[in-house]
Amino acid sequence: MFLMLIPVVNMESYLIMTESKKVYIGMGSNLGDSRRHLLEALKEIDAIPGVRVTACSSLYSTKPVGPQDQNYFINAVAELETTVEAHALLREMFKIENRHHRVRVRHWGERTLDLDVLYYGTETFCDDELKVPHPEIFNRAFVVFPLLEINPEFTHTDGKKLRDVLPSLPADDVRAMRRLSYLENRSGRAGGSGKWLTLRAWSKYRYGL
Repeated sequence: MFLMLIPVVNMESYLIMTESKKVYIGMGSNLGDSRRHLLEALKEIDAIPGVRVTACSSLYSTKPVGPQDQNYFINAVAELETTVEAHALLREMFKIENRHHRVRVRHWGERTLDLDVLYYGTETFCDDELKVPHPEIFNRAFVVFPLLEINPEFTHTDGKKLRDVLPSLPADDVRAMRRLSYLENRSGRAGGSGKWLTLRAWSKYRYGL
């Protein structure tokens, strides 16, 4: 437990707490310069008072989940340490999306930037504003692979190892995924511990690709 001495102008917006939480954020873009959107968003997240980006996965090219008449996405997962309350953190994500001119045209449609709170420590939320853990995690290869790259031993809030859902991920989505590049975390090291099989190696083993 520690107290972060951060000047707060709008307490309703930030709601700084005394306990730090480990948070995972899903990031995606398929409009404009998607790489730039994700890299800039990562810096903007790190600049939020009470938030520190501690790691980020590689960038992945992924098949869209919704309508197929749109570009492939570029996705990543970022790990944060934060003392910002969960709902306030979500509102900060919305602000960053708006700065990148996100427009919600259709469900699961194209977007310049999408930021989702996947996990907020071991806490659960289910209300009109926030559902955490994100209810679609177990169906999303573009979330599971990047998150396991950062933390191969990650455990879901129900005690289930996240890696155990790999065999049930949609095979077409896994086949379509391509790892594009590594991002560096704050210490200058590439994201991930290196203990997890690469996407290609795992796909070959699990799906015979």
